[in-house]
Amino acid sequence: MMRRWARAAMVAVALVATSCGGTHTPESELSITDPPQINRWITVGGIEVPIGTTDGPSNGEWEPFAGYSHTPQGAALAAIGQSVQLATASDRAWPQVLAGVAAPGDSRDLYAAHRALVEMSGTDPEMVPTIVGYTITDYSDTAATVGVVQRFSDGSLASATTEVVWIDDDWRLNLPNETATTITALDAVPSKLVDLEETRK
Repeated sequence: MMRRWARAAMVAVALVATSCGGTHTPESELSITDPPQINRWITVGGIEVPIGTTDGPSNGEWEPFAGYSHTPQGAALAAIGQSVQLATASDRAWPQVLAGVAAPGDSRDLYAAHRALVEMSGTDPEMVPTIVGYTITDYSDTAATVGVVQRFSDGSLASATTEVVWIDDDWRLNLPNETATTITALDAVPSKLVDLEETRK
């Protein structure tokens, strides 16, 4: 099971591991554990991701996701949507996606160097995870750490640690360095999970 889980995790987030502003709601009115209002779910690279009613993204699914609210909810939706969009981007599209969703810096340059060496032909439907929800372990006006919780076809669970930073009036991925550990196997859903499964229509 662990080997299957590890291969599945590679589909959604391992490319990240190797490596414009939205509607503003006063943060005093929101809690980290308040769920975002979800308008719909769309399929990106074979993986369903949530689109917020007011928290973003505000642009189309064929563009690099942008336009997130400056809130915990906007940070979480950016962490989910942008990481999936980047990890599943085609060989032709990834440079544009990377430039749009990732914060500039050495880690983004490292990601680009590694991604240029990889050819992708799509995702394996049996390996595609389902987004269950998320946890936020750290949040400020300028940065957030989000655990994107995923369920795989064999029933196993994992959390992908994803960092986003607030720059140029939007959330962007803060890609990990080469040694960062971003995937954690879970025995059960976290107690502080913000559950998104019920928002699917």
